[in-house]
This record gives sequence, structure tokens and C-alpha cells, in this order.
Amino acid sequence: MEPLYVFLILNDVWIYILSVLGLFWFINEYIRARRILRRAMFGLEREKGTRLRNNALAFIIGFTAVISLVYFVNAQIKPTLSEDLLKPPTPTPDVFSTRLASPTPLGTAEIALPSPTPPLIPTITLASQPGAAPPPVVDEEAPEIIEPIEPPTPPGPTVTPFIGCTVDLNISEPGNGAFVTGAITFSGTADTEDFLHYRLEANGPETNGDWASLLGREIDQPVRDGFLGNVNLSQWANGPYLVRLTAVNSAQSEVGQCVIQITLNN
Repeated sequence: MEPLYVFLILNDVWIYILSVLGLFWFINEYIRARRILRRAMFGLEREKGTRLRNNALAFIIGFTAVISLVYFVNAQIKPTLSEDLLKPPTPTPDVFSTRLASPTPLGTAEIALPSPTPPLIPTITLASQPGAAPPPVVDEEAPEIIEPIEPPTPPGPTVTPFIGCTVDLNISEPGNGAFVTGAITFSGTADTEDFLHYRLEANGPETNGDWASLLGREIDQPVRDGFLGNVNLSQWANGPYLVRLTAVNSAQSEVGQCVIQITLNN
């Protein structure tokens, strides 16, 4: 019922005006129907007058009920609603007149290569120094036993993170290019493969070119088409901001990033 209450509160003036105009019209129709009934001499005239009177009464009752409902909502329901619900909707920016800066390109993670096998270094025997112990006698006929050197096991392939919003990592609200103010609620999806946690960051006039955390922590619960977090930016400087949603897997590697742009207009 909250959307209906909000609609009635935000449009109460127009509803009052239209209802009063409707009452005047149908009260006039009701008076005209009474005159027809008083002068009616035939059944057809009386039937027309009765139908006109009944229609006028129905609309008079309907408009009176609408006026009473709007008055009741403003007097009894409005004080119990949150102020955020009564704020006028944010205007949609004109993409043809507002030039949006492109998101800052982000680099991809390097893939770790297996370490090469260390080369075998020949043993060099130094000449005997005065006072030094003589070198041990080695039987040249005895076969030399060389311990096999096992090559190091190369690490598994590192996940190459993707850049861009997908069905598994996206910000649906606010939309890319939206104008926002004050308290902002972020919604979307952060449910990538082998999910560990996600973080939400911003980069803009208030952060001096650095990525600053919006939530102050990392969220370890996956989200699918739901609530990502909310933040109050009423004290931040106005201007365009990049908002980045990053997903991390159980190996502490970033598996993807979704970047959008919003404009803060407090």
C-alpha cells in the first residue's frame, strides 16, 4: 500500500482540484436530472431523468470518497512514512546533452609462469693455501653418483579477471550515468564462481583520484539481484564518480570488476 500512499501524498493538490471540478459538474447534472423528473410526463422522459440522476449520484459519492481518502492519508498516514519515500524522484539525465566520462581502464592480472629449472653449476676446486687442510682424496675410478633434481611443480593457472558488468557481477541501481544525492542504496548481483567476498569502492572528486571503500568492509555473502549496500554521501563533494564492484574468489584473487559512473548532486 505504500506506493499508493506516496502517490496520493505527492499528487494531493491535483487530486483535490480534479475532484472538486468533478463534484461541481455532477452536482449540476444531478440538479438537471431533478428538473427533468419534475417536468416528465411520459415514461421515456422519466426513465432518462432517473438514469441521469443515478449516474450523477454515483460520481458525487465517488469524488467525495476520493477527497476523504486523500485527506485521511495526509492527516493520518503521512506522519508515519519515511522521509526518503516522500522525496521527489531523481530526474533522468539526458544522455544526448550530458557527456559522460569513460571509465578508467583497469589492467589485467599477470599469469604466473613456472620457475625454470636451475642450471647445474660445476664445482671448482681451489688450489691449496699455505696452512690449509689438504683436499680429500677422491677415487677417480669409483662411479660418480648424481642425485636427480626434481623440477619444481608449476603452480596452477591463475584466473584472469574480467573487466565489465555481467549477469553474475553487476550494479543495477543506481544505473550507469544516474544523478544521485544524499543516501544511496546500491542493488545488483555479486555471485561469481568460487565466491569469497565482494567490495564496493568509489573514485572521484572527494577521493583525490584514489579508490575509497564505500561500505568500509568486504561482504562475504553472495547477492543475486538484491541489496548490495547503502551509503550516505551528503558530505562528499559534488561531481562525477566511478563506482567499482569487485568480486574475489577463495584464492584471494580478483575474478571480475563492474564499473559504472554516477554524478553526485547534493
